[in-house]
Amino acid sequence: MFKSTKKQIAIILLALITLLVTMSTVLANTYIGSAKSDKFHYPSCRYVRQIYDENKIYFGSREEALNSGYIPCKVCRP
Repeated sequence: MFKSTKKQIAIILLALITLLVTMSTVLANTYIGSAKSDKFHYPSCRYVRQIYDENKIYFGSREEALNSGYIPCKVCRP
């Protein structure tokens, strides 16, 4: 019984690690702009917290944001 519990915990931890790695990879390749401005940011930028969720626009690359008419934030410099 103890062995089974250890195995279950190991499987859960492995799944969580996989999820975290996947999420960090997605976020690392994502830029966020606002429908109310012409700037785009790294997800970690302090100004992203000020953008309402309904106004957030996600870009998969820097080039995509630039081609959409957005300019880089002068604080986070994406």
